[in-house]
Amino acid sequence: MKCIKGSALPTVMVVTILICLLVLFTFMLFDMNALLYAGYYSERQRKEYLNSAIILYSCDSTFTKGLDGNGEYQLYKEEDASKVRFQINPWGFYEVVNVSSIDLKYHTTRLMGRKLECLQKAALWVSSRDMPLSLAGNTKIDGTVFAPLNGINYIQIENKPFTGEAVAEHRMHLSDRELPAVDSAYASRLDAWCNKMRANIQPISINDQQTYYSFMKDPACFKLAEKTGELTMRGNVILYADEITISSTTSLTDVILVARKVTIEKGFTGSMQIMASDTVILKENVRLCYPSGVLLNGNSGNTYLEINSGSTLNGYAIIKGSVDKKDILRISPNYRQERKSFFGGLLYVDGIATLSGIVSGATYIKECYYLPVNGSYAGVLFNARIDRNEQGAFPSLFKSSPYKRKEIKSMH
Repeated sequence: MKCIKGSALPTVMVVTILICLLVLFTFMLFDMNALLYAGYYSERQRKEYLNSAIILYSCDSTFTKGLDGNGEYQLYKEEDASKVRFQINPWGFYEVVNVSSIDLKYHTTRLMGRKLECLQKAALWVSSRDMPLSLAGNTKIDGTVFAPLNGINYIQIENKPFTGEAVAEHRMHLSDRELPAVDSAYASRLDAWCNKMRANIQPISINDQQTYYSFMKDPACFKLAEKTGELTMRGNVILYADEITISSTTSLTDVILVARKVTIEKGFTGSMQIMASDTVILKENVRLCYPSGVLLNGNSGNTYLEINSGSTLNGYAIIKGSVDKKDILRISPNYRQERKSFFGGLLYVDGIATLSGIVSGATYIKECYYLPVNGSYAGVLFNARIDRNEQGAFPSLFKSSPYKRKEIKSMH
């Protein structure tokens, strides 16, 4: 019989314990992995509930009717975690949609617009106002055209023959005397919201220039001086002024500016929605990036938006003007766009437009004039390029706009 030394027993016990610990550690790793996966899946699932809620809101016109008094909605009856809370506010002519989980642990904020501006889906609409539409110079129109009853003429101006492209018959439709009806309900809602925010105005100071103003809070409202200088504002901010000049050294992103008259200096780049009652002038080489916009409403119809050479406005321009001509020899346009300028989005001029340069989106104007230094040509577009483009979201303007929303960007 072979004998084993007693000194080997501690070694065997240590090895046995190490093996047991290794097996236990292996089981713990599996449990930890399962726990981490369950946590990751739960977090991802709850974020997907938020995305699903955004999609429902974007596509279903009856969805908001299902919200309770607190703006809450449960996506799936059997899933308590699928209950979400909505907060929807206008942001200019767009909407800020905030969706959060019921415990406020997860949230998402999106800036939304309309997928289509209205049922007509026009590249160009010129109201039927007892004069034909005439194209001159190198004018080209790509898309559906709603023209006056007298149709479209192709004319020579200043000894320059028409060198553009004729509009095909199948793309031409008859316009009405008035522009498509606007949604007064949204305009009233926007006015009420702006008036509510106006009560919180305070003079701006150097300490108010935060890195970013979150859309999870109420808007920050400030009153500006006559010139902005080196001002930086981003996010959920509403700025108020009377007559103001925006300097090229100013940095503005996603803000709203409410004023009587706004002048943007040469070289400025930013994004904002301007709501003015009198005049907005974009000097040379100004870039108002998408989603920006200009609303002009007031001044007895003598409103005026000017986009100079080399400048860009991406988003919308909504101008409530006038076609009353007190002096036929001195036509005062409500909208002027110079050559080598670019406008992208919805252009709506309930008044007189003189249009050159490029418009890519949807153009609705009551009357158009070509106004050289020594002359006036009624119903004429000269050296204009107008294209139908639906890549961006449209503002909430027309009454016949289909309900479907389109996401512009995520906010914070």
